[in-house]
Amino acid sequence: MALFSSLPLAWLLGAVAVAVAVLVWAGLFLYRAFFTHPLACVPRAGLLAPVSRLAWAFPHELRGTITLDLPKLHARLGPLVRIGPNEVSYYSLAAYDAIHKAGSQFSKDPRVYGGFVQDGHPALFSITDPGEHARRRRLMGQLYNRSRVPLLEELMVKHIAHWMRCIARSSQAVDLAVSCRALEADIISHFSFGITVGAVDAWAAGRELASVAKNDELAQWMPIITNLPGLWSTLESLQARIASVTGHQPALWRGLHAFEQWSHKAFDVSMKQGKVEGSLSPSPILVETLVRSGLPPRTALAEAKENMGPGTDTTSASLAHVLWALAHNPGFQEALFRDLQQTGFATDMASLEGVPRLRACVKEGVRWAGAAAAMLPRVVPAGGVELHGTFLPEGTVVTSSPIWYLRDTTAFARPDVFDPYRWITPDATELRADALRDKYYIPFSKGANVCIGNQYLRLL
Repeated sequence: MALFSSLPLAWLLGAVAVAVAVLVWAGLFLYRAFFTHPLACVPRAGLLAPVSRLAWAFPHELRGTITLDLPKLHARLGPLVRIGPNEVSYYSLAAYDAIHKAGSQFSKDPRVYGGFVQDGHPALFSITDPGEHARRRRLMGQLYNRSRVPLLEELMVKHIAHWMRCIARSSQAVDLAVSCRALEADIISHFSFGITVGAVDAWAAGRELASVAKNDELAQWMPIITNLPGLWSTLESLQARIASVTGHQPALWRGLHAFEQWSHKAFDVSMKQGKVEGSLSPSPILVETLVRSGLPPRTALAEAKENMGPGTDTTSASLAHVLWALAHNPGFQEALFRDLQQTGFATDMASLEGVPRLRACVKEGVRWAGAAAAMLPRVVPAGGVELHGTFLPEGTVVTSSPIWYLRDTTAFARPDVFDPYRWITPDATELRADALRDKYYIPFSKGANVCIGNQYLRLL
């Protein structure tokens, strides 16, 4: 009481006024979030999901469980679930088709895709403007075209053969995740820069290249980068200061720095060599092709660097899962071996595409692995949209994951089981038609933003 009596009356009244104003503002904010907001009728993922995406979405993203937890909520709450103040998750193939169809006006969410931009130069995956994305995609089509696959066969066979020799010489059990990532890193680096990063040789020598492992690990930090960019910038500045004073650099930043150094050096070598002596490789090289086509050099470098991330993590994870599944299905593995033996163990795509059992194995492996486990947020265009009887105003972020549909029980019985016979006849002589199954098979998404690597994979 003595404390209050000693305060000037004006101060006391001011403090009370501020407290009341804060309470009123908070009450109005919560009232609008829960009752009058256009999304108030959408079932919410958590109690405070309408208040901030930090309350529900961010913690689940940080744990890496959001694509696992949301389908459970959808099963209980319906096709639409509110996961943020202005963000709705949807689990509906009809909605997915409408949002991702060719010519769709739903643009990529810049909050998320901006986190993938390399050195200020948006690449195909991170470009959010539909028109610019279409132009870049046409440019990239010179390389990511089905007709170009034969030109890359020699490159892939060379690295695969070297990888297999390293495995044959190993006297220890093989860590599929690490070894497959090394293989894909060598293939993608060779294709992107014309120079191999040397990941398989490093793995064979008993070590993992930090420039590869940490570049992949960066994906685990994307929730911080996209939700708390200020915190990420602070961490970057802090580690730089610590490194300048102590000479010590955390493993993540050391690996990212090594990747930056390697990619810039490889780019410079490729550009110099290409001008002086011609291409470094008989196979088409990404950076050389893009620069010759008029793309600014640093933008071409950004494309190559971005290519190294998605080009290694999803493909290597799928390959590792397929090999693991074959090891646990010896009968199918033996039958597949005999089929390939009849082709003379051909390595050209034309011959491999003619082996139904192989096609079934790859398609089922990609479905079962679900390596592209990401949400693909899009922004509702002007005028809004109605989904499942609910009107979503323009600017609302709508998001879903293609891997949900790969394990949907509507199209895939026992979806958690690796079963190549979903795709072929019992005698494995031909592929089996199933329109419903094929409709749900969208491992590379669909529409204008379908993964451009899909152009290579007629096996799929």
